[in-house]
Amino acid sequence: MLSESLTHALTALVLQDFPESLVEAMVVFSLLNIRLRDRRILAVAVLQTLTNLVRYLPIAFGMHSVILIISLAVYTRLLTGTRLSRTFLAVLICVAIVAAAELAYTGPLLKLTGLNYEESFANPFLRAAFALPYEILLLLVALGKNYYNLKKGLTC
Repeated sequence: MLSESLTHALTALVLQDFPESLVEAMVVFSLLNIRLRDRRILAVAVLQTLTNLVRYLPIAFGMHSVILIISLAVYTRLLTGTRLSRTFLAVLICVAIVAAAELAYTGPLLKLTGLNYEESFANPFLRAAFALPYEILLLLVALGKNYYNLKKGLTC
């Protein structure tokens, strides 16, 4: 049972948590006008991926989201030196994009597949598949904002 649980967590870490952390860090960096060709993005993504393990702790519903929001802001602040208020704003915009996207597509996708939320979250492969649309959206936002920053000369 423990090895199955560990395998599930590691699979989810690789398939969903790391890609999610990477694109979230990219969005935050681009919103803070920091170039996406920065090694610090990878460092923030790895730290955030490890912090994603709080999803498996027996804590109140929604608390893992608060922890992940704070950790992403703190990691970004520590590694970039940006103002904490600007960093939190960038993180909250990123979270708002994720929430809006999930609200828009999760219901229809669950109906289309005939699955319920618990089934899709319990399977790391399904969890990664259900996260893919908002990860793609975040990637497009990050690349678009980075392109805008480069054209306007806003990046540092």
